[in-house]
Amino acid sequence: MNQGSCLCGGITYQIQDEIGPIIYCHCQRCRKSSGSAFVTSTEILRSQFAVTAGHDLVRVYRVEGTLDRAFCQTCGSQLYSLRDATPKTMRVRMGTLDTVITKKVSSHIFVGSKASWDDILDTAPQYLERP
Repeated sequence: MNQGSCLCGGITYQIQDEIGPIIYCHCQRCRKSSGSAFVTSTEILRSQFAVTAGHDLVRVYRVEGTLDRAFCQTCGSQLYSLRDATPKTMRVRMGTLDTVITKKVSSHIFVGSKASWDDILDTAPQYLERP
C-alpha cells in the first residue's frame, strides 16, 4: 500500500496496489499547471485510489473538456488527474507520495513540445507524444 498527501497535510490518500510506470510529461498543459519543465506522475487504476482525509478540500479544474486536475484548495498541491479517454485509470502526482518509492522513471512523453530550455539528461525512452 502506498500513501500520500498534499503539502499542508489536509488531504491524505491511499493507493491499494503498486504504482505503475513513472512518467515525465513535457506537454504545455502539464508545464503550465506545475510551473515547471514537466509533471512526474504514475498511472494507476481508479479503483485502487481512495482519499482518506480532506475530501472537502479537494478541488477540480476542468481542462478543455477532456481532463480533470485535482488539487488542494488550501495549499494548491496538485494531487492527480483524470482523463475522459481513460475512465478506468488516473495519474497520481509522484511528489505527493509519502511512501518511499524505489522505481525509476520509465519514459518522457510529449518531448516534441518540451520547453526549449529543458535538457533531458537521463537515458529513459523519449516519445514525441503519448505512446
